[in-house]
Amino acid sequence: MGLFSRKRRNPKPDAEPLSAEPLGVDATGDFDLATIDLPRVEVTPEVPVVAERMTVRTYSACDEYIAPSIAPMTPFVLAVEDEPTMLVKLAGMSRAEGAELARAVAADDSLAVAAYRSLPTYPVFILALFVYDAPSDPMRFEGYRDVTTVDVQDFVVALGRKAGRGQVRLYSESAELLAVGRFALRMPPFQQVRFPYTTTPNELHELWQLLQLSAGWYNSLPAARRDFGMAVEAHMDNEPPL
Repeated sequence: MGLFSRKRRNPKPDAEPLSAEPLGVDATGDFDLATIDLPRVEVTPEVPVVAERMTVRTYSACDEYIAPSIAPMTPFVLAVEDEPTMLVKLAGMSRAEGAELARAVAADDSLAVAAYRSLPTYPVFILALFVYDAPSDPMRFEGYRDVTTVDVQDFVVALGRKAGRGQVRLYSESAELLAVGRFALRMPPFQQVRFPYTTTPNELHELWQLLQLSAGWYNSLPAARRDFGMAVEAHMDNEPPL
């Protein structure tokens, strides 16, 4: 599930990030899924598996097997050939708008942004892609993800291994590949960015802490009360986008 992108002006001001260093991550950002208690639910379509390493599965052929079926205007995340990857399929945009976004993606002018909310029925893990087609007014593609899914967990672990950098693959409405570029993880809130941006070790720690908080909230809820769809609807009704 995801929220259609909107141009967002007036970014949030800078603030102090989380400072506690979570368990299960060392100074290199090598996140360990064995330290958190979450199910691993399969959601990805049948695609070729390249390798499985330390419980993380990596795929290839995402253009052919995954892009045509993903929801438009919201990031689909997974590990593709050991790279944390965000797939975005456009919809309802002019050719000129798509071309400008493709230019920015190919120039590596993209940020992955993560956040977390504890909702009464489920933890909501927010993953957004900010594409800086305009320096002060990026296009934001925001998505809400279920932390029990294999793809989300493996994306987070791969980000730790790759120091917060990964791949963006941008597609047209018909799933034609428009551009491939690189993103860097940045944790909110922030106001300005210069590229290339380098993810800090503390931002990687914050990302892992969000997954740990999500796991804790998930396990605190009775099984009969867990409802991811209801949590997303409540979040969209009551909170602004990132």
